[in-house]
Amino acid sequence: MINRIYRLVDTKRIELVQREVDFDCGVILKPDYVAVCKADQRYYQGKRNREIMRSKLPMALIHEATATVMHDNTGEFLPGTKAVLIPLVSPIHTSDVKNNYNTESKFMSSGHDGFLCDYTIVRQEQVIPIKSNYSVIYVFSEIISVVFNAVETFEKSCVTDISTFGVWGDGSMGFVTALVLRCIYPESKIFVFGKTARRLQRFSFADELFYVDDVPSDVIVNHAFECVGGSSSESAVRQIIQLISPQGCVSLLGVTEDEISINTRTILDKGLKILGNNRSGITDFVKAAALIQNNDICKKYLETLISEVVEINNERDIAKLFEQDILNDFKTVGRWRL
Repeated sequence: MINRIYRLVDTKRIELVQREVDFDCGVILKPDYVAVCKADQRYYQGKRNREIMRSKLPMALIHEATATVMHDNTGEFLPGTKAVLIPLVSPIHTSDVKNNYNTESKFMSSGHDGFLCDYTIVRQEQVIPIKSNYSVIYVFSEIISVVFNAVETFEKSCVTDISTFGVWGDGSMGFVTALVLRCIYPESKIFVFGKTARRLQRFSFADELFYVDDVPSDVIVNHAFECVGGSSSESAVRQIIQLISPQGCVSLLGVTEDEISINTRTILDKGLKILGNNRSGITDFVKAAALIQNNDICKKYLETLISEVVEINNERDIAKLFEQDILNDFKTVGRWRL
């Protein structure tokens, strides 16, 4: 059987390659839904520096996907099983370092082919079967798992009150972070800080919404999650340091290509903890899938995260998926029909 892989070879240029499928190398699945991440867009639009682009490409994009099992030679997963796919390929041996931070781990769609192909072949531990109520929103398991990883790190570091959380960023990452915090800490107040009215109005589950340039002087948060990234991350971190309580935790999830400056004096004066977060592991994915399965509030709001569903019937539709995503406020999902 021939597998068609759709690889980015240069800025906004995707080419098809064909490879023979090895039925003995893992679980073979066919994509159902794929979602575009900002990391995918940085590659697609050539917004990473040329040296990095040269080292990563050619490469199939997409690391957020659900799929249907076509073949598993061990019999653990029966054909037709619906599943969430984990893009992290962990080393075989154990380590004290969590796998998503282990330098020996590999991440699909970051230097290795992602899920943009007719058939995905992964190890069994990269497959999380969906028991029932399968739907498009499971494609958000990956972004939710990233938040669970950040929450785990936060809970290991937190030493003060958790009555208020501030989330900076009114995009998809901010939305999912605020929603997960709402579900995990239902008694806590969730404040969201953003710039755009049409985006902020989607955060109806939050307790307070603030424009970053018009925050009342008496607003204080116990802990903060920065989900801005890009060129605005510096101003977001600066405002967080200003508004956070002493000994609070600042969890960083936004990604920027450039170095930023921060006020270390205030960090020291307040005894703040700056927590870096990146990607997620198997346990985070399990928690994410369970949250979608069991939490009706989560399901309801995740449906509103979808800006557009693009039907992918041919190669041209793959380019359309990325081009439309540039225009959308939140998540663009592709329904795989190839």
